[in-house]
Amino acid sequence: MKAKSLPNAFVVWLVLVAMTVGTWILGETGLGGPLVIAVLLLSISIKGQLVADAFMGMRNVSTMWRFVVSGWLLFVVGFIGLAYWTGTS
Repeated sequence: MKAKSLPNAFVVWLVLVAMTVGTWILGETGLGGPLVIAVLLLSISIKGQLVADAFMGMRNVSTMWRFVVSGWLLFVVGFIGLAYWTGTS
């Protein structure tokens, strides 16, 4: 008898929780600087794409709609990064 696999949404949820806890721990250490911000922005991008794919149903839509959502996400994360890097100079 084979063990049942976990539903995809639950696995994605566990990854989202783990990444959120990881970024919280990183924030609690008091570290800062460009490398930490880059890690946080990468985490935001990955979590956003996971949410779009697993919970918004973007995994099963046409490529155009995936590009629209992914482009919006990269646009927002890019401007957050830009605001950080121009504000620290």
